[in-house]
Amino acid sequence: MLIKYRAILRMKFVEMFSYQLSTMVWMFGTMVQPLITMMVWMNIYPDQGDTFVLYFIALIVVERLTSAWDVWEMDRQIREGTFSYQIVRPFHPVHWAIAENIVYKGLFLVVLLPCWIVLSFFIPSLQLHLPASGWGLFLAALLLGAIIRFAFSYMFGILGFWMTKVTAVYAMFETVSLFISGRIAPFSLLPPVVKQISTFLPYRYMIGFPLEILTGAADTRTLLTGFAGSFIWAVLLIGAIVWLWKAGLKKNQAVGG
Repeated sequence: MLIKYRAILRMKFVEMFSYQLSTMVWMFGTMVQPLITMMVWMNIYPDQGDTFVLYFIALIVVERLTSAWDVWEMDRQIREGTFSYQIVRPFHPVHWAIAENIVYKGLFLVVLLPCWIVLSFFIPSLQLHLPASGWGLFLAALLLGAIIRFAFSYMFGILGFWMTKVTAVYAMFETVSLFISGRIAPFSLLPPVVKQISTFLPYRYMIGFPLEILTGAADTRTLLTGFAGSFIWAVLLIGAIVWLWKAGLKKNQAVGG
């Protein structure tokens, strides 16, 4: 397994550098929305500028490190019939997707981490003072958030066996996520009823929960409910992928290719 993963990671690494320009545009293009949202909130609450700077710069990092894009590729490949090549491979297609996620997120980290360090010299609010245990909790929440986002993206991709243009349905999921995951506003600014509902939904655990830990806004109760919710959703989604994959292969009828 490790030897196969090493080979796939090497292939994905080479593939990523074959499309350097598009990778950079894709990575930096996603920063525009958080920066615009940050400026809007800073204009509304000018006395909380430092808080919003920390929140939305952290949001850019967390969003990139938990991002998932597999549904877009699977939707096209299943519709065009080219996904059949991946099905007949001896290694399950999900491992190729996981390897690609690892390679691209490694690049995001290599680029974004030095940027944060440099910015922190000029913007004091970006200087983090988390204890070692806090960093450990953040990394654990970040990993669970990445698993949940990846699982949702891959699960919607599998639905392409039954539906054409499954990305349209996924776009609706992403739209709801935009408001409840913490990408538009910090949870402290959301109405109480929305915060209560978000505890039972997966969106908060994908981005908002790691953000709360990184920005120091998570208390003990938030940590307990956050990790419990993240773990439950991760297990449920992995189980759903296994079940849908088996059912999808029975339904698959490749055309074209």
